[in-house]
Amino acid sequence: MAVSALTGHGDPDVLAVLPATITPRRVALVGLHSCDDDYPNIAEWGLQSVSPNELRESSTVLLDWLAATGSSRVAIHFDVDTIDSNEIVLGLGAEPGSLTSAQVRRIVTDIDQAVDVVGFTIAEFIPRQVMHLQQVLKGFH
Repeated sequence: MAVSALTGHGDPDVLAVLPATITPRRVALVGLHSCDDDYPNIAEWGLQSVSPNELRESSTVLLDWLAATGSSRVAIHFDVDTIDSNEIVLGLGAEPGSLTSAQVRRIVTDIDQAVDVVGFTIAEFIPRQVMHLQQVLKGFH
């Protein structure tokens, strides 16, 4: 997993070619819906995890965590399977009960207003659904 490598965990050959790693205390996994299976090391490594239910009405829990890290610049990696599959299936796995596209837009906007977003990547989308993804991203800066 990319998060493993970025936080200094994983294959030593991969880690050897990275110019730097990030302390896990500065990584938040946001909108996870099945973290027990996919991310068994969250607590052990000290990663922050914020569930969809914690973000439905407000981004406050995430913004408070971000402020506590002292970070002024962030990179966002957006896995499209954090979007509720009851709204639209954008990713490789259907996950009902995740965040809506409106909630994701609000979260990203709130982060952008709080800090300088210096990077934004998108993963897990199915190419034939790029047009739907463009609608989700509408309004992102």
